Amino acid sequence: MIYAETESKLKNGCTAVVRNARPENAKQMIEYLRTVSGESPFLLREPDEVNFTVEKERAILQNKAESPNEIMLTAYVNGELAGNCSLASQGDKRRTKHRCCVSIALYEKYCNLGLGRILLSTVLGLAKQCGYTQAELGVIDGNERAKHVYESLGFKEYGFLPNSLRYSDGTTRGEYFMVKEL
Repeated sequence: MIYAETESKLKNGCTAVVRNARPENAKQMIEYLRTVSGESPFLLREPDEVNFTVEKERAILQNKAESPNEIMLTAYVNGELAGNCSLASQGDKRRTKHRCCVSIALYEKYCNLGLGRILLSTVLGLAKQCGYTQAELGVIDGNERAKHVYESLGFKEYGFLPNSLRYSDGTTRGEYFMVKEL
């Protein structure tokens, strides 16, 4: 899906440019994912598990751009990649094609500026335009900042999976399943 680039003001007065993740930014996206995976215990990967090739990432981004019902958006602040947010189908069967999955990650230095809300609001609007009637996401226990944003956007908690993530030191965290009717 192609999204027309937009600009939004952040709480700190900077401008965020939101646009499609582009295949030519594949290397940058891999480096970004590796870094944010190390900054946050709330993402699903460890930095060393981000082992996509540039060619594979380029293909993923191209497929998102060509998809009629999926997208990956990126946000840039002062020309620097600040985060991404994606929309993915939960299936192509009639019984599940009304559902989509939303995911987001930001560099830590761009948190608390309203950027996450901008990206999520944009993706949720696109989801509705695509005909989805239900958006779903998971939020790791302890990520109160994200959970607050999700709830303020209309997501409701529907379940909890204990021990969803297991860390290298053997500790675990559960995951809340959240849903928003579109």
